[in-house]
Amino acid sequence: MKNFCFFVLFLFKFSIVDTAAQEKVILPAIADSLKVNAYSVVRENRLQFIYESDVSGLHKEKLVLTVLNEKGTESANFIYTSDTFRELVKFNGAIYDSSGNLIRKMKMADLKTSEYTDELASDSKTYYYESTVASYPYTIVYEWDVKYKKGIIAFPVFIPQCNFNQSLENASFQLVLPNTMDPIFKTKGEMLMPKKSQDGKNSVYETMVSNCTAIENEPFTDALSSFVPILYSVPRQFSYDKTRGDMSDWKTFGLWQYGLLTGRDILPETIRPILAEISKNCQTDREKVKAVYDYLAKTSRYVSIQLGIGGLQPMPAAEVYRLGFGDCKGLSNYMFAMLKELGIHSVYTVISTVNPRLIHDFASANQMNHVILQVPLEKDTLWLECTNPQLPFGYIHRSIAGHDALLIKNTGGEVCCLPSYPDTLNKESLFVNIELAGDGGGNIDVKQNSELYQYEALTGFVNLDLEKKKEFIRRGIDLTQGSISNLTYSELKSDLPVMQINYRLDYDKYSSKTGSRLFVPVNIFRRGVKTLSAGKRNHPLYISYGYADSDTISFNLPDGYSIEALPKSIDIEQPFGSFISILKNEGGKRITVIQKLQINSGRYDTKFYSAFVNFWSEVNKGYANKIILKKME
Repeated sequence: MKNFCFFVLFLFKFSIVDTAAQEKVILPAIADSLKVNAYSVVRENRLQFIYESDVSGLHKEKLVLTVLNEKGTESANFIYTSDTFRELVKFNGAIYDSSGNLIRKMKMADLKTSEYTDELASDSKTYYYESTVASYPYTIVYEWDVKYKKGIIAFPVFIPQCNFNQSLENASFQLVLPNTMDPIFKTKGEMLMPKKSQDGKNSVYETMVSNCTAIENEPFTDALSSFVPILYSVPRQFSYDKTRGDMSDWKTFGLWQYGLLTGRDILPETIRPILAEISKNCQTDREKVKAVYDYLAKTSRYVSIQLGIGGLQPMPAAEVYRLGFGDCKGLSNYMFAMLKELGIHSVYTVISTVNPRLIHDFASANQMNHVILQVPLEKDTLWLECTNPQLPFGYIHRSIAGHDALLIKNTGGEVCCLPSYPDTLNKESLFVNIELAGDGGGNIDVKQNSELYQYEALTGFVNLDLEKKKEFIRRGIDLTQGSISNLTYSELKSDLPVMQINYRLDYDKYSSKTGSRLFVPVNIFRRGVKTLSAGKRNHPLYISYGYADSDTISFNLPDGYSIEALPKSIDIEQPFGSFISILKNEGGKRITVIQKLQINSGRYDTKFYSAFVNFWSEVNKGYANKIILKKME
């Protein structure tokens, strides 16, 4: 689906003096508070949208940004993607050094353009300018206009802090509309609701925000949109590509979306006997749905298509059947049509793969970017991902599980929430047997079981050739030089899917040998996380993905060696997770290692950060520890 995100940048109030030598800009000093954790500073920006008619408008922006260091360079790049509904019609820019001297000016012709896309059919064109200044700080100014045409389904999103580690001095927003219009606004963070004033036949809505400190991009941090001020705005009644709709709420917006589906579920006569044949032995509606889902996977493929009512209307089902491909909209609508032919009710469903929550009291098209299909059965409700045949029937993948969605019904839109799985079901279990050699070598047999989200991370594994499968395995192991053999795998494609991978690893140097001692790594299959800073934490911890790892590793000692030292056991339990590491001496000839890591998804107060750092330090140590063996006299 069309991603209605806008690159929101604005206007700076500064003075330009024209000296005999060159143009120069006089910049006020940046407050010390706005330099803290900042790589760049939005000095001042302004966004103005002028509503011209139901189908046209002018979006004017200007930005002045000071880049403080190399890490802020990327934030100084200009990028805008135009399409059938929005066209970049004006652009100019300038760059000034730290003293305010002009380095260069840019115009429309200096923008690079690209029509490359991973979509088969798209009407988009991307303009971009890459900042290449070598000395810091410097200031960059952009000004551009975008022409809206063929309809306005939303006004530009006002989000003046577009990046982590970016502070903001001043920004303002202005929306100019006819007096007869009644826009809908939604604010987040410190953004103030726009104030309304009159200007003849127009209403002018204005708001501003200033002195916002930089949001540091800390590990395990929520999305930037959770911290910065944002203003969303839409027209209550809108016109879009020769259609008219009402954005008053999700119900009325859903009615408009439902209208886009009208007549697009008609199938050709040639498919009817096929559907009858593949479902003839099915005893239940669920079995029929699976038969059709399997048929869809075998006979069609996913291709992104961003044409038709702004990328919101699906291809007709007959076209998907004829061509053998479609995007998420087209494939979901095609599946809907095939189930309808078999007398099974389903619901076209719009969802976001990025944002788990919809804004329940504010409807807008840009909150969703994907389409799936809901199939409500008598004893169960299925949520079908029609774009990825690798995913098992009945399984709700990680990008949508637990997310809000909009059911598109003939009675209007209806917000719901997809089911999610407990963190404890996202399991990966390792059963490892290691034969140690006195010269430091090791022969290892591995059985790995990965379930649900951990299974999902392996769905591409089955399509790799043998050598790439081996490379995939090596990337997950700390000792990469071992040879892999006897590689087999099996896949249980069910509601709770499992991938089992078995293989053998042979190492010439598994253990480090120093004199009469062998230093044996405890667990080469886990890495924990990168070392976390122990400094002050500014924002709550956010763990988006909970899981459970369970490892049982058996070491068989080489002849003539005894156990000199085993790492101490570890047992930690915190609200955000737990870790156990136990090493057992099994009669002097065998060592069994049992390690279990449980991570709990959720948000945790900053008061837990010190414990969080210590937790991962202990986990990393538990995985990286060494067993010490000594050669007997």
